[in-house]
Amino acid sequence: MFSSLLSGLMAGAMALAAPAPSAPAGGWDGVYAYTQDGGRTAGGSPILVTWRLTLKNGACEFHGEGFQTLETFQCSAHATPSGLEVRFLRYPPPARANRFGVEVYKPGAPLFTLSRLEGRVLTRWTGFVPDEGVARSPAPYFSKVK
Repeated sequence: MFSSLLSGLMAGAMALAAPAPSAPAGGWDGVYAYTQDGGRTAGGSPILVTWRLTLKNGACEFHGEGFQTLETFQCSAHATPSGLEVRFLRYPPPARANRFGVEVYKPGAPLFTLSRLEGRVLTRWTGFVPDEGVARSPAPYFSKVK
């Protein structure tokens, strides 16, 4: 009797300690895009990279494609008092690093936060910075496209 009670209490405590699944609150589901304009190469070619964040039913994927960039990984989205925090989750299985074998991010590492102001989506870059020239204070980088 005592051991089953203790076992039940332990199971309850472990359930409380387990991380809750990420579920964006406040209607964040959708596809968001940001095109990074890095200017032009010495030969005149445009340096453009499009970053796409897809949030759907608790799933989160981040994808970048363009000039010398092709990267996709899973992320997690967590509601905050002012918006949404996007964190790195994992590279596409079975990879443990990017295509160059470099583990740029650790699971759970914050990438950026999103908030809304007057109908615009504001981004504050944290662990992920698409270009060293971008401001780290909130600015309208991403926009909802779907």
